[in-house]
Amino acid sequence: MFYIKNTGKEKAIMYDTILVPHGGTKAGDEALQHAIHIGKQEKSKIIILHVIPPWPATFDEYDEDDSVQGQIESVLSSMEENTRKFLAEKVTHCRKEGLKCDGIFRTGKPAESIIKYVDEEEVDLIIMAKKKRVADYKSFFKIGGVTKKIQEKVHCSILLVDTQ
Repeated sequence: MFYIKNTGKEKAIMYDTILVPHGGTKAGDEALQHAIHIGKQEKSKIIILHVIPPWPATFDEYDEDDSVQGQIESVLSSMEENTRKFLAEKVTHCRKEGLKCDGIFRTGKPAESIIKYVDEEEVDLIIMAKKKRVADYKSFFKIGGVTKKIQEKVHCSILLVDTQ
């Protein structure tokens, strides 16, 4: 259990549900490791959320061409299958660590999908990788667009993992 000082009194903070938005990257794996560490201490449930961006609208013009439409559907089906396998691996890893865990995927814009999930479910903590920007002194103080949108819209704690 984590404690914070609140006007001179200690107040317990419990993280029953931890959301880990994971884009299938090493940085996402690092964020998941932090979630596992905290989840073990808190006996939390971990939700791994993977968001597949929507298909570009520029391909809508091929709607009437059956062969192209079939190829598009095949690619989308393959993406969905790969996402399910990816999530199953991550969920299995968490469960082997003794944690409750679910993997969920959505299609949409990442920030909007994450915010919507947090609004719909009881999420106590989001643990996500901080996207690195160009290496200059100004970038040290910036966070990525998705992270910034999430930070501005959600009403739960966020742990940003600085990855290498």
